[in-house]
Amino acid sequence: MRGLRLIRREHLEAGCAMARFPNGQIPESHLLVLGKGRNEDGPWKHLAPPGTAARWNHVVATGRAKYGVTLRVTPGWNLFRPLDVQVLYRKRLGIMAAVPGFSSHGGVFRGSDCMAIDVQNWGALAPGNDFLAWARFVSLCRLAGFRMDFVTPQERWHVGDFDPWNVPAGFAKFRINPVAVRNEEENDMPIIVVQRKDSQLAKGLFDLTTGKLRREISKAENNLYRAAQQVDPHSVIYATVSDKDYAILRG
Repeated sequence: MRGLRLIRREHLEAGCAMARFPNGQIPESHLLVLGKGRNEDGPWKHLAPPGTAARWNHVVATGRAKYGVTLRVTPGWNLFRPLDVQVLYRKRLGIMAAVPGFSSHGGVFRGSDCMAIDVQNWGALAPGNDFLAWARFVSLCRLAGFRMDFVTPQERWHVGDFDPWNVPAGFAKFRINPVAVRNEEENDMPIIVVQRKDSQLAKGLFDLTTGKLRREISKAENNLYRAAQQVDPHSVIYATVSDKDYAILRG
């Protein structure tokens, strides 16, 4: 019975008679592209119905204006999640991923329209203070019309839009045009350089999407990152790990 307690509530979704489309089967022509990229699974997109896109851009714009933080959707199929991707995630993550056809990322939750978003960096709203960061994140999302805490176990990064096809009055200006997600070095994500504790010459770029080192960097490239860090301390983060952990990160 203990394992059953870990099953998310969205696994219990029943039917989709009230929903506009079957779970995971929304035609891409009905969705807006908020971002795209590639990971170990291949190409992915951040796809959203018009209402969700407007609400999300409201959250991003408000977060940037109030706290100087640009909130990001987690790379991967972490907005709309097509049915075949749901199958892939279920195989990989087991009961910690929704049963295919029942994910709130599929456009349906318990028979009603819903679109979920996984937010990568909500903690940046108050670094070092999870309580304050969470309070700010909840406030931003609720003001835009998103719901929090609707799956179990709790996923603080997981927010839901239960009216994804309707753009709220006054939100039309927050529609988002298609935009490509650039590589980590090129966008507003900080560059994370991992260096060996016992050998400072060994350094590599950490990939947030895989949890591994993407590649090692040369001394000249490291000098450029050091110079960039002096201009903007938040642009580059240096993390020192043991030789053993560095080997694990290299994979």
